[in-house]
Amino acid sequence: MPDKTNGGRAEGFPALAAPFGLEALMELNRPALAAMAQVNGKVYENLAAMNRSWADFLNRRLEKDLGVPQQLAACKSIRDVYGVYAEFFQGAVADYQGELEEITKLGKTLADDALQAMQTRSERPRSEGRLN
Repeated sequence: MPDKTNGGRAEGFPALAAPFGLEALMELNRPALAAMAQVNGKVYENLAAMNRSWADFLNRRLEKDLGVPQQLAACKSIRDVYGVYAEFFQGAVADYQGELEEITKLGKTLADDALQAMQTRSERPRSEGRLN
C-alpha cells in the first residue's frame, strides 16, 4: 500500500524536480533534429551518387579488362601484343584519372551541400528570433 505522506515515492528518494516537461524538451531539440535530418538527407543523396559513379566505373573497367585476353589471343606478332598492352594501360590510366576527378567533384558537392544545409538551418533560428 503506497505511503500517503510522500506521494507514493519510496523512502529516502527525493522527488525529481523537472524544470520543464518532456514536450518542452522535445521542442527545444526540434531545430537541431530537423537540421541533422536535412544534412543527413543531403549526405545520403551525394553518397548514393558517388557509389553509383564508382559502380558504373568498375563495370566499364571490368569489361575492358576482360576483353584483353581475347585481344591478346588475336595477336599475330610481338608488335601486336605490345600494341594491345600499350592501349590497355593508356586507357586504364585515362579511365582511372577521369573517375578520380569525378569522385573528387562529387565529394566537393557532398561537402558543399552539407555545409549549405547546416548554414541554412543555423541561420533560421536567428532570423526567426529577430521577428519575435
